[in-house]
Amino acid sequence: MTDQFSYTYPSPLEGYEGLEPLSDERNEDGKSLKNHQHGILSKAYEVFPDPLSKGRRGGFDIHIYHFQNNPDQVTFAKALWERIRREFPELRIYTFWDKPVGPHPVAMFEVNLFTPAQFGAFVPWLVINRGPLSALIHPNTAEGAGEEERNHTQRATWLGERIPLDLRLFKLMKEKEKREAAPVSMALYARSVDATLSGLAATSLPNYVLDYAPLVWLHSEDPYKPSGIAKHLEHVVAQVDYQPVAGAPSPITLDNLDQLNALGNESVYLSSQEGIDANPQPSWFNGASIGENGQSHDVSSIVVVHDRGGGEIDAFYFYFYSEHNMIRFQNGTPQAIWYSQHSAGQAFTYGATEKQGSRPIAYSANGTHAVYAISGGHDHTIPGVNLPVGFLVDHTNQGTLWDPVLGAYAYSYASDTKTIEPYDPTYPVNWLNFNGRWGDDALPSGPELFGQAKYVGGPTGPKFKNLDRELVCPSDPCIVLPFRVWSVESSEAQSTSA
Repeated sequence: MTDQFSYTYPSPLEGYEGLEPLSDERNEDGKSLKNHQHGILSKAYEVFPDPLSKGRRGGFDIHIYHFQNNPDQVTFAKALWERIRREFPELRIYTFWDKPVGPHPVAMFEVNLFTPAQFGAFVPWLVINRGPLSALIHPNTAEGAGEEERNHTQRATWLGERIPLDLRLFKLMKEKEKREAAPVSMALYARSVDATLSGLAATSLPNYVLDYAPLVWLHSEDPYKPSGIAKHLEHVVAQVDYQPVAGAPSPITLDNLDQLNALGNESVYLSSQEGIDANPQPSWFNGASIGENGQSHDVSSIVVVHDRGGGEIDAFYFYFYSEHNMIRFQNGTPQAIWYSQHSAGQAFTYGATEKQGSRPIAYSANGTHAVYAISGGHDHTIPGVNLPVGFLVDHTNQGTLWDPVLGAYAYSYASDTKTIEPYDPTYPVNWLNFNGRWGDDALPSGPELFGQAKYVGGPTGPKFKNLDRELVCPSDPCIVLPFRVWSVESSEAQSTSA
């Protein structure tokens, strides 16, 4: 039950003070009271009263529940969902969920009401037609953690049996509001509440995949910030041998990208319209800005989860379409983490990594975006051996802290069928089947650095990153280091052994 003393209540007679007393005269039935008729209808017949939303949210949400493990209720709920869509097409009706989502402890679907007329028509209809199902009717008022919790509890109305909600989500929202003014390093400490409030937490993605998701330090001088996956496609042309692909879909989108497999397959490059060596470089090369809470303003990363069986799960965190971290979990506990660096990388025990709270830290190299476990210089002439100086040196430092899971899609990978499925049906999938390259082809006779091409061909997509690897590393031999070597720029002086 809601604590009635948690809230204050304005007088219902506010604005009606000082009027003449009402009459006690009865109507002909001898029971009901006669009211003075003044010929003016309440505005509530036309618009919802304040503070109910009159905008895109709608004044009321109605959540209609069914127990997902009860086949009779599932059948009835699906039929009711279809009936509402057919009889009330003007209402906003959402996905039919077959599992709990958000604060709702069992499966449900949602309907939004925008006018008193819609409320007056639909709610009486639902009272008669809801069958064995329960329905929550809650108002939408000003956004905010306190308001959302109150709307779902003290202001809520139930049809049928009340189903206790999981109010933890609103507690997390309150925590987020309290710390919004805190420094970024504190705002992202431990598990990000924003990730809990995002679509990822509303799916069946294991909680620990978010609890231990890496945080990424972008280099302070790196002009190339995380780029939105869909936004990137707005600026590319499909090419094979430096020529546009005939018959390529236009525009290229995440939903049709895989159609290029039939027009060039692995030879297709998603080349920038201006060219990789454009001078000056177009502004879109710089990606999207990062907010104070570490969130990219576009979806610029993905999480792919591979359940290997026996309680062992690999969670891949892909950044910028190419480089990634992978964490191997055993029964929800992180064991080791892989840092990809160009065509190689390094593996560490989870205990050896730098962390904020439970979340391991990755450092993204200036301009190349290879990910490292420490800040400083990283020569990658010898794969997997990161010397602080050399011929080809990546540089990392603590510039901008980025939280990739705040702008991410999440998928599951099945090794037996080699298929990738979304954790939310709204996440695009077809683009993950693209066999080509995310970027320009290597420039013929292009500039070189120490005998190696300055511009190399664009990287392949996530499905080519050995998602069903046996080891933490994508290849053998695989050395999982229980320590890390710190540079002078590191924020800590000594590693923690596993």
